[in-house]
Amino acid sequence: MVLRGSKAIDFLSEQAVKDDPGASSHWKYYHSDFSYNEGQMKGIQGFGGNRLPYGGLRKWIHQFLQKPYRNMASDFVSFEKVDQCANIITNKQNRAYDLDVLRQSITLSFLKNKCPNQLNGQSTVWVIGDGFASMTSLILANRFAKRVVLVNLTKTLLVDLYYLRLWLGEKKFDKMVKLHTLTSSEDDISKEDNSEDFEIIAVQASDYNLLEKYNADLVINIASMQEMNPEYIAKYFSEIRKAKKSNDVLFYCCNRVEKVLPDGTLTRIGEYPWLPEDDVLVNELCPWHQKYYEFSIPMYKKYDGPIQHRLVKMTNN
Repeated sequence: MVLRGSKAIDFLSEQAVKDDPGASSHWKYYHSDFSYNEGQMKGIQGFGGNRLPYGGLRKWIHQFLQKPYRNMASDFVSFEKVDQCANIITNKQNRAYDLDVLRQSITLSFLKNKCPNQLNGQSTVWVIGDGFASMTSLILANRFAKRVVLVNLTKTLLVDLYYLRLWLGEKKFDKMVKLHTLTSSEDDISKEDNSEDFEIIAVQASDYNLLEKYNADLVINIASMQEMNPEYIAKYFSEIRKAKKSNDVLFYCCNRVEKVLPDGTLTRIGEYPWLPEDDVLVNELCPWHQKYYEFSIPMYKKYDGPIQHRLVKMTNN
């Protein structure tokens, strides 16, 4: 089954009342109060920031506190344009350009510097986990890829598509966005792949096997594998290794060095199923993911644990 645009939102809203198969204890907790009814959402927790736009003095203070993060991106040639796009997108969505979105802007600019061939305007990018579809929106707004395959748990994917529609408008949204489910036939998928337009393919996490239909040039995961159970991290790694085209697939992974989920499950980025044959291009603590700011002393505070980012050319062994 292939559902376009607003029909995909209707389908996901029906599915959102069910439990997500394989959801970790982290997401069972944060999704527990979520509801969606005719465009009204409640219980949005753990997706990222969702405040109304900053105004007046408050806007100036946020811009001042965000300055150190923007300074980190000063050497990324595409950052100014990406930053402007993020401001336009969040304005259309009637939400603040907060630190969560700014980090996505910095990350995308960083990746454009490090792997321009994978962000050349004709590529396919997978985004595994994307609060409010911020990364997906930025990639397409800057025309860095032809297709984004967006994968998320059902409730979070519903929120992603809702905010994509706010940005794109209903007409473009219905044209560009398609939800594929495991009931899709091979013919459905092959026909959809012939599109010459920029497109967003939405996939529920429970249907992750559909990823193999789309050869990826770049895969992005930011702060969501740390919230998965290890067996699902392994499944995504397996799909990524199948995603190679004639060129190598690069995987950008930015996650907590170590995180304990509510049920005691422990995840460590160093223990994800990397292989010795993988070519590690970047492996360090991510500068713009170590601290957040608040309107209290000290204004810049460390997260519960350090966050590491890796850019890896994946072997298909």
